[in-house]
Amino acid sequence: MSFELPAVPAGSGAHPIALVVLSANDPAASSAFYFTLFGWQFQPLSPELTAIIPPGGPMAALRANVPAGTPGMVPYISVPDVEAMLARVVAAGGAIERAPWSVSMIGKLARFTDLGGTIYGLTEAVAPAGTQRIPMPLGTNPKPAAGGICSLEMYAADGAAAARFFGGLFSWGALATMQHYMAFDPGVGVGGVFQSHTPAMPALAYIYAPDVEAKLTEIDATGGKRRGDAMRMPGAGCFGYFTDPSGASMGLIGP
Repeated sequence: MSFELPAVPAGSGAHPIALVVLSANDPAASSAFYFTLFGWQFQPLSPELTAIIPPGGPMAALRANVPAGTPGMVPYISVPDVEAMLARVVAAGGAIERAPWSVSMIGKLARFTDLGGTIYGLTEAVAPAGTQRIPMPLGTNPKPAAGGICSLEMYAADGAAAARFFGGLFSWGALATMQHYMAFDPGVGVGGVFQSHTPAMPALAYIYAPDVEAKLTEIDATGGKRRGDAMRMPGAGCFGYFTDPSGASMGLIGP
């Protein structure tokens, strides 16, 4: 039985997710874990940030010295002018979580909270995938590179309000797909869903794995911890969940 995702309107592509930052209270253990399991390459940028080059999807980074309660993942949206966009975010009802700062090889960054308090970032870095669009790898959609970040799941108590907020500021497309889920598509790079059912899980990045159950077994043997068994959605795909050695929650999607 095949599974067809609803056609989510594509965004303009002007503001893709260019960077995904993972919390890492043990950067050395997290680096070894992701290199061994997914082939991610690492380059230190500062005492706080280590850049990641995954096999596919957006760039990523490990962030050390993370305060307690910080989400395990923060996505950074590409903009030409961080300070100007941050002012627009505040005018639209968001709030500044961290004022702009600069990082070598990346440029200027900032963080904000959306209408419901979920943390996002802004970056002047350009998305490495260029104009490539990465559809959510479910059903008959094309499958991305193994080990690449392929989708995001972000908490939004009101999915329709989140769609208006990100559509107005960043020209993302959005569509309600099922109860508690609003899919979003920036038009370039990865998209994902706003979910309204689990506020305790405000942000989750998914990695593509051709065999989710086998990868969960490897995760347990490599310093991570699976969160239950692989869950299959007939005709759509397979999902798995785990925490890495630093305690950040992550997801897997496979065929």
